[in-house]
Amino acid sequence: MDDLRDLQRKRREVQGYLELGLPEMAEEILDGVAPQRWGHPLVLDGRLALQMDRQDWEAAAATGLKGCACDHAELSFFIHTAFCLHELGRTESALALLESGPTALRGEPLFHYNVGCYLAQLGREGEAVPRLREAFRLDESLREFAKADRDLEAIWLLL
Repeated sequence: MDDLRDLQRKRREVQGYLELGLPEMAEEILDGVAPQRWGHPLVLDGRLALQMDRQDWEAAAATGLKGCACDHAELSFFIHTAFCLHELGRTESALALLESGPTALRGEPLFHYNVGCYLAQLGREGEAVPRLREAFRLDESLREFAKADRDLEAIWLLL
């Protein structure tokens, strides 16, 4: 139990340092984790956050896929990993990952938003619009975000 609390504390510290713009401090925290714990979902999540902060999409996608495999219930692994794949130009893989994720993802506004974005990028605008509307229904604040999202430029007038 103490080990879990320690990992939770370290994950919070990593997030805090990233929010403060101190990725080198976040990396120190992660580097201090015992090697046998590197595959723990909390450590993978911290590493993923650091890699995304650094826009190291290749490493982040690999870390995220490990997270998806080890903790199928942690929805953020699926959303963040799909985003990394999209950033790498692997939008079809990003869409497939989200669609293959846990059923609980379908209750998340970002799931629908990202599926809509990926569909729009793949030229499937007719499928994208209803997904985005569902995202807006679940979280109205995403509507404003969508108005500036370049991935949605082709369908801005439909939103």
